Amino acid sequence: MNKTIIININGIVFHIEEDAYETLRSYMIDIKRHFGKSEDSKEILEDIENRIAEMFSERIESGRKEVINNEDVNDVIAQMGRVSDFDTADESYGEGYTQQDYTNNQSFSFGKKLMRDPDDTVISGVCSGIGHYVGLEARWVRLLFVLFVLLGGSGILAYVILWIIMPVAITRADKMEMRGEAPNLQNFKKNFEEEMSGFRENFSGAGDSLSQGVRSAGDVIVKILTVFVKAIGLVIAFSIGLSLLGLLIAVIFFAFGISGFSDNGIMYPVNFMEPNQAYIALIAAAFAIAIPMIAIFYSIIRALFNKGSMNKYVSISLFIVWLLATGVSISYGVNTMKDFKEESTIVEEKPLQRQAVYHLSERDVRVIKVEESNTKRIIKIDDRDLSDFLKNNIRVRVEKIDSLKAPYIKYEYSSRGKNYQLATNRASQIRYQVTQDSLGIHFDSHFKLREKELYRDQEVTVTLYLPVGSKVIIDRSLEYKLRDISYYDCKVRYEEDVKETEWNVTDLGLKCAIEPKEETPENQEVTIEQDTINHNDDETNVNISKDGIKITTKNSKDTLVNIGKDGVRIDTKQKDKK
Repeated sequence: MNKTIIININGIVFHIEEDAYETLRSYMIDIKRHFGKSEDSKEILEDIENRIAEMFSERIESGRKEVINNEDVNDVIAQMGRVSDFDTADESYGEGYTQQDYTNNQSFSFGKKLMRDPDDTVISGVCSGIGHYVGLEARWVRLLFVLFVLLGGSGILAYVILWIIMPVAITRADKMEMRGEAPNLQNFKKNFEEEMSGFRENFSGAGDSLSQGVRSAGDVIVKILTVFVKAIGLVIAFSIGLSLLGLLIAVIFFAFGISGFSDNGIMYPVNFMEPNQAYIALIAAAFAIAIPMIAIFYSIIRALFNKGSMNKYVSISLFIVWLLATGVSISYGVNTMKDFKEESTIVEEKPLQRQAVYHLSERDVRVIKVEESNTKRIIKIDDRDLSDFLKNNIRVRVEKIDSLKAPYIKYEYSSRGKNYQLATNRASQIRYQVTQDSLGIHFDSHFKLREKELYRDQEVTVTLYLPVGSKVIIDRSLEYKLRDISYYDCKVRYEEDVKETEWNVTDLGLKCAIEPKEETPENQEVTIEQDTINHNDDETNVNISKDGIKITTKNSKDTLVNIGKDGVRIDTKQKDKK
């Protein structure tokens, strides 16, 4: 039976057979002899010993034994490699072993481990660790996290969770496993030499200790500022990217005739432009806006990720395209502005029927039918092109006329053009209708233009001339079309929310039928008792009773006026005292 020896490797105690100990001792002497030539050999020797201790521990746990034998030592040496193997091919990892052998070895795996990289950190090394694991550069992983944060904040929670559960790659063996490198002597040596080479480069040419400290502090500040600027840059780049995407989608939609409406029912910007020039102008404007945004976006990305400058010919081509697009946009803009130079108004008057009460309301000309069912309410819209309609360019006024005159309505159609004749022609093409029936007077919600007419500030003003003394009820649907009166001021006089308000046509014009409530001033008090009325303010007290009227001062109680059975008495002493 072999003799057992107790050894300590990197703080871990093992029981090892004597012949196995001699093999391990000879192996460690070769390693120390090879790496001992370096001034910084202590660190790499500790890493190698730590890795050997881990491998021995794994073999004891997996084999359920307490003593390391010669077979265990030889297997560890085979996996770690010998000093004599440094000059062999890269794929050789030991005596008779290949990379595939180690991958298939059940007791050891060279698969990557998900760990935080302390050597490449912005906050904690989570992104760089994930980058090593999935084979991406850390900058792209960081960009993904920033996008997740901007899109909904989920990136922050995910980052914190990964920060908690991911261990830190502290030792050199941990860092090698994090990168998927086999933890053998060759890779230990390679990583150590790379680390020392980078260390020397970073500190070459350093001055005295004080200047090194100042430089280190400056580096920390610069790093913090760099991270802050990069974060802002990413937000700006992301915003520009979304804007470019939206601009591209808008141009595509307009190119295929797909467009939307503003709150006023106006289709922008197509019906604002000449049909034969609209799409050219749109594309030119898109290029004029997009190219500077692309330049800014590319500059930010290049600064963040150290990318090279844009190809010279591409830059020149984009600049020429931008100049042409800007020129076309400006030219079309100037021509369009000229089409607003002159204004013309056409006036038309029509009689109205007298009514006991004039009920004014709005009729939505777009809705032609409403169908009710047990499950849903269906609103059918007229098949006419809604781009032919304009809303909120309609004004409604109510004016008084003599009570003996008949009521009538006046239409004013206005539009603009390059010259007066063109403006008049456009104004004459406006179609707007006000109808009167037994229920009241109904105003169309929109006015219609002729087919493919351009928007040139068309407006409709409708004025009702009603006799003095007429009663008018105005529906809430007309609230925002009324001019010269405040529908809201009348509506708030009602004690509850109402759908219509009542008005009277007076000599002063249209007035709300509900009088405003009068409030008693705070410094006055009126009390009513049996057969007596008292009124008090800051200076006087008025008492009205069956005995007469008595006015006294509040402070001195002197009587100023007394009207009673004995006649009228006025005390003028108060006036003399003043």
